[in-house]
Amino acid sequence: MSIELAYGEVSAIDYLSCRIRVRLDDRDGIQTFWLNIPQRNTQGTKRRPLMPELGEQVAVLLDADGVGGVYLGGIYSTAEPPPVVDEGTDFVRFSDGTVSSYDRKAGVMRLECVGALVVKCGRDFTVEADESLVIKAPSATLEILQVTLRGSLQVNGDITATGSVMDAGGNSNHHSH
Repeated sequence: MSIELAYGEVSAIDYLSCRIRVRLDDRDGIQTFWLNIPQRNTQGTKRRPLMPELGEQVAVLLDADGVGGVYLGGIYSTAEPPPVVDEGTDFVRFSDGTVSSYDRKAGVMRLECVGALVVKCGRDFTVEADESLVIKAPSATLEILQVTLRGSLQVNGDITATGSVMDAGGNSNHHSH
């Protein structure tokens, strides 16, 4: 059985069976049969299938008839160069513009989400930082039944409260100085 490395463009995608068809321009535009896409996990641990996009340039291994085989992966070219070439940076840019990157040299992970970001946890959620924690937003709402603050609180701006304001010594907001 002979196999051959070939290059082409994804012309059809079957998400349910994790297969693609590839147009082979160097073979007069012939289209392959449905090619399987190898996956990282398919048994106990399962992931969203890693699928190429329509029109993506890909490499495939083809069997003797030249139209059956297996998908190897997408390939970059001078027309579609890699988005990052720094070997110390892991980078993903989704088609909507959302970016996830990690720079090992600087030790910085970034997530730039163009839409909403939701983190949901069924148990405890802890954020730890060895240095300052900065949160920037035009406004914030905390829907928390009770907040316990250990340490000092510095407020730069006005405080508006509804309900009683009491300190541990029993002083309330109903007295004057």
